[in-house]
Amino acid sequence: MKIKRNIMVQNLLPDGVDALMINSGTVHHSHHKAALVSYLDEEFIPEYVNYAYVNKRDWRPLTQEEITCLSPDESCNDHNTLYLGEIPTALKECFQKIGLEHSIDRDEVFERFEANPALTLEATKLLNDFLMPMANNKEFKFHCIGVNYPNVELVASNTTKLPRGFKQAEKKFMGIHNDATQSMTIHNAHEFGNRISINLGKDTRYLLFVNLSLKEAYTMLTEKLDETEIANINVSNIPAYFFKHFPEYPVIRVAQKPYQYYIAATDNYFHDGSTLGGKHLDVCIVYFGSFQH
Repeated sequence: MKIKRNIMVQNLLPDGVDALMINSGTVHHSHHKAALVSYLDEEFIPEYVNYAYVNKRDWRPLTQEEITCLSPDESCNDHNTLYLGEIPTALKECFQKIGLEHSIDRDEVFERFEANPALTLEATKLLNDFLMPMANNKEFKFHCIGVNYPNVELVASNTTKLPRGFKQAEKKFMGIHNDATQSMTIHNAHEFGNRISINLGKDTRYLLFVNLSLKEAYTMLTEKLDETEIANINVSNIPAYFFKHFPEYPVIRVAQKPYQYYIAATDNYFHDGSTLGGKHLDVCIVYFGSFQH
């Protein structure tokens, strides 16, 4: 199935289009053998929530037609474009001095910040200086330091109901999804801005995404399903509906090397992160805002 012209990609990565790969779609997790995760004293096969769909692994380079389909134009904004790039050298060097990429677990990540207050303050200032010109004169805020184990194919999971000190094997992974809160609908998800995620780890991590807004995915479903089924679709279950009925719609994978970033409206299109193939702890920092190059 060919990709549509919908979500665009503004790519400032040194590798250019070579940082992107594409596949032939998705499958229900029950038809997919997850990779073994073995890190520190834990070893497990990731388990998924019942409704999860995952990417196929038949990655290939993009064709010229697909590259053109993703190419940005004058209509680029904070919800219809994926922005890719590298952080400034001074900010990169500051994070390297803090040494987050040498951390072996989540606790050590925060210990390194606490052990280097002057560098942490400098990194915060340099981050603000970097983000301010891209923020569209709107407020932005720190969201989190994300930490994931290496070699996890799709990293997103809901851990809010797990006990303190839970093991990674207790997670139920979500599969390719859209972020959503109670105040969002399929038709207003594009109004909630986007996020910037910077890779602060040692390994390449990946962003996987489907280049369709929620409204476009919904429109495709309305052209295929009857009114009764359409009435059941909402912002929370639309990924399961879409991947069930359009399993051949491709997923695009972006290689995000250390100190590279993506800016994505993760409320507005299907996506997930991946550390597949990694050997070291995955660390990223995330800010919420309405960012654009």
